[in-house]
Amino acid sequence: MIRVLLVEDEELIREGLKVTTPWQEWGMEVVGEAADGEDGARKILELRPDIVITDVKMPKMNGLEMIEQIRGQTACEYIILSGYDEFSLVKQAIHLEVKEYLLKPVDDEELKEAMEQAAGKVLRKRALSQRLSRYEEEQEDSLDARNIQDKYLDRARKILSERYQENLTLKSVADALFISDSYLGKLFKNRTGYTFLEMLTFYRIRAAVEYLQKTDKKVYEIAYAIGYNDSKYFSRVFQRVTGMKPMELKNGHPLPEDHILRHL
Repeated sequence: MIRVLLVEDEELIREGLKVTTPWQEWGMEVVGEAADGEDGARKILELRPDIVITDVKMPKMNGLEMIEQIRGQTACEYIILSGYDEFSLVKQAIHLEVKEYLLKPVDDEELKEAMEQAAGKVLRKRALSQRLSRYEEEQEDSLDARNIQDKYLDRARKILSERYQENLTLKSVADALFISDSYLGKLFKNRTGYTFLEMLTFYRIRAAVEYLQKTDKKVYEIAYAIGYNDSKYFSRVFQRVTGMKPMELKNGHPLPEDHILRHL
């Protein structure tokens, strides 16, 4: 069953979609609804729908901002229903890889076709994920398993090194590699001795070290640049990883030669 979430601030439209659309006939079910982008973002991360139908202009947070905020944290497909035929909105939607941008009042056939296309992509991803899971299981005991694991781990570490400032999660990186998050989590722990979160932290702190040694950025600016919104929290993490405070490093105290950050 394809899981659908509705994000629409106009209750009449939201209820109309929920009640009049033949979800079961399409092999789908509505698992939740939200009346604004902020609640929509929470519901997406909580309910993990396969398809999200969302309006654009809503209170608190619009639909495109909602998609941007949780981008990379979920693999769902997005369909926009909008009353605004504006090029800038359509362009932004394309940039965010939105599946369809439909204008209100939406035509039933257009909606059906859009949902079928989105569902087809969901089912293809599921099939691929299942095949990869079986392949992973088969490879666990094979002679080539270590090489394959190394390739996955190298690709995952490349993502961390290039995108550490983003809100990366174990699931978002696993989705990018088309493997399960549990498998990737085991790879990190078994092959590096560290968890995914610990490795992400190392890459962020390594970047912070470079900023402190080579730029005049303030500590709070560095914290924000590497993915931390709280400079005090960043300072605590920095000290835990390096054994010194950010300003100590900035003032010339050297990082030990054998420190893990030098070997990432």
